[in-house]
Amino acid sequence: MLERFRGWGPTVILSDGDVVFQPRKVQRSGLGDAVDGVLIYVHKERELDDVEQRYPADHYVLVDDKLRVLAAVKGAWGARVTTVFPGRATTPRPGDPRHQSGRRSHVERIGDLVDYDLSTLRARAGAGVAAGPDSGR
Repeated sequence: MLERFRGWGPTVILSDGDVVFQPRKVQRSGLGDAVDGVLIYVHKERELDDVEQRYPADHYVLVDDKLRVLAAVKGAWGARVTTVFPGRATTPRPGDPRHQSGRRSHVERIGDLVDYDLSTLRARAGAGVAAGPDSGR
């Protein structure tokens, strides 16, 4: 999966959590060796300026299982980011801050992304189309 992402451009793990525990977790998993960089913040959605400084790009793709994070990043970067939610599809109710997350793609499992190329993923996100096994990939 990460090889597929690296074919699209520099691939970075953007994580949040404990600054001692998270680096160890990434190191033990071997994921750090499979990507171009690892950035760990207490609240990653608050550190987007630093992400841009370290990894400048015209467009970003963010895969995250937290709708709150996807909404915050989409709010900050707008059309410059394609957000992807892996997991059970949910639709936040109006008034829920996650409702303002803009269009995003959805996949049942992160491994499903191996079937997409970047242009298709971006187009599906722009159209607000769910990208799951029954979505007509």
